[in-house]
Amino acid sequence: MAMSNKEIIKHLPDWIAEKKTSFFFGSGTSAPGMPLMNDYDPKDLLEEVVQRNKALIAHDPALFIEWVESKDSRWNSPLKKEYNHFCGQSSIQAVQDFVETKFHEIQSTANEYKCFMNNILSILNNVNSRELHKNINIFSTNYDLFVEEAIDEIYREGGSVPFVFNDGARGYFKRLLDSSNFDTMTAYRGRFDNYINELPAINLIKIHGSVNWNELSADAIQIQNNVVEDIDVSGKGMVAPNGQEPENTTLKKHYYEMLRYFEYEMSASWENGSILIVHGFSFGDGHIAKALKRALENRALMVVVVAYRDADVETIRKNLTNCGLRNNLYFLSPKDFIFSSEDFNRLNLSNLNKIITGELNCA
Repeated sequence: MAMSNKEIIKHLPDWIAEKKTSFFFGSGTSAPGMPLMNDYDPKDLLEEVVQRNKALIAHDPALFIEWVESKDSRWNSPLKKEYNHFCGQSSIQAVQDFVETKFHEIQSTANEYKCFMNNILSILNNVNSRELHKNINIFSTNYDLFVEEAIDEIYREGGSVPFVFNDGARGYFKRLLDSSNFDTMTAYRGRFDNYINELPAINLIKIHGSVNWNELSADAIQIQNNVVEDIDVSGKGMVAPNGQEPENTTLKKHYYEMLRYFEYEMSASWENGSILIVHGFSFGDGHIAKALKRALENRALMVVVVAYRDADVETIRKNLTNCGLRNNLYFLSPKDFIFSSEDFNRLNLSNLNKIITGELNCA
């Protein structure tokens, strides 16, 4: 039986704790810290994402601005036009303002990812592992390292409950991607073997690759702790953001392995049901849209698509035309919520955090 959006909003925080929960993030989730994929030529997009991620993990805005200033006049990306607009008079103050604006976008997005991770860990810590596995999947088409940076900061601070972060890699000096690693579980065992307490776990499944992936061979992708220098769209480590399958054999293998894992997780039967929360993704990738269509055949699965703007719902519906009308597919958009004067009245990551914690009230 179909539910109203008011019911969805009211119960969503509880469902995240009670059901087998997965999130699906697209480029909109990482905006404005990273550029939106539909605003850029794929080559310019990747180049800017690489440079923004270098600044992110180094915590150094100078790296980013040095790269922008090094580009010649033939470079015609949206970022260069914005830079020329801000810094056309070549004043030192104008350049400083531009640097601060861009780095603030990166840093504020990183802070929201960290808030999201802390929210998820708080929810997982209250789950009874005897009734439900204490893990959450984050499927993502993003190349950036916001999730990894947030997790690293939480580990460094040491104030969180013990948890496991799983990006699918095995190894020590060379951490190699292995999709079977997502099926593992880590637990505390009593000193006298008198109990087993499963640790909360966050699985990060990057369907389109990452800026820290390095293809070592036809069968091996290494996950590094830095941005790979010679990365290339549909080459080393990346699937082009055009909805087409990768030409590179290694990436193609991973791409379809992750799609199968997505379908498996969505079709699995869980005692309390399962929920998929989609954010920042319009389903322009036809393969993922088809995977979702097949997943929706599982009536125990609930899919909630959180749209950035009201107008985005229609775009997403068009990309999901083959899904038809489903009683387990719901769309939330800004019109469904009441925003205070301080709130940004779009459903960005900041407001997604408020939705999953019940802080953003329904209209």
